[in-house]
Amino acid sequence: MFFPLFKTLDLEGFVELVYIPPNNWENPLKTKLRLYLLWPSDGVWNTRELCQIQYGQVIRFTTEDFTAETFQTGVALVYPTSQALPSTLDTLPVEAFWSSRIPEWRCTAGLYNSLAQTSYQSEIFPFPNKASLLTFHPFIQEGDLKNYLVLLNVIKEPRVTESFLEIRDAATLKLRDRIKVFSNSLNCIPLDDYKFSQSDLPIFYIDSMAAIPFGLGVSKGGEMLSLEHTHPPASLVLFGQRNSVQGRIKQKWVSKFGAINGS
Repeated sequence: MFFPLFKTLDLEGFVELVYIPPNNWENPLKTKLRLYLLWPSDGVWNTRELCQIQYGQVIRFTTEDFTAETFQTGVALVYPTSQALPSTLDTLPVEAFWSSRIPEWRCTAGLYNSLAQTSYQSEIFPFPNKASLLTFHPFIQEGDLKNYLVLLNVIKEPRVTESFLEIRDAATLKLRDRIKVFSNSLNCIPLDDYKFSQSDLPIFYIDSMAAIPFGLGVSKGGEMLSLEHTHPPASLVLFGQRNSVQGRIKQKWVSKFGAINGS
């Protein structure tokens, strides 16, 4: 598990890590931990030890604490561990440092400017290399603001590779655009150019990359920020094979895309 620190547009990012277990019935970890920052560059994961965190402590980092080179792809990862790390890694570490998992350990991450701040409860596990994204985006806002789709991807390897995002309308399924997006990156796509209304339901699909999708709203004066992420269909399934249900939902919609493309 990693905790993302990201920036985009003219917004800075922050992460607040709270060293308190998410429940009181599993065995809590109370030892001092090292906090590292990891970011992809030149084909490796670079690491930098930031500090140590004590049980019960809250620590905040912002993108302003680091150089711009750290955020060439828009994202870096905070990683708590009991072990010292080398200065570079060929793959993300896999040490299970938390001893409680129900619910998952979380931090608060988000974006801010001089007038406003927005956040969500965040943690991220690396996505598999062979994965896809299908999300429906009901967060288009009207008024004196700009709308963006933000896609956060992290994989174990430090490479930054491209995939293609398809933008469709749920009513017609017709392809509205096809845009490059990248792994180990925070991808930000302006949505107002497509003139979706509040009654429209945009569909976003990537056949070769998974990501956490966010709707980002920024008022033109900067005094309002909003950040909302959609949840995968498996999170709505209580019983049975949750991932299988999600796969069937994806397959159904993607087959419809193919039928539209062929017509």
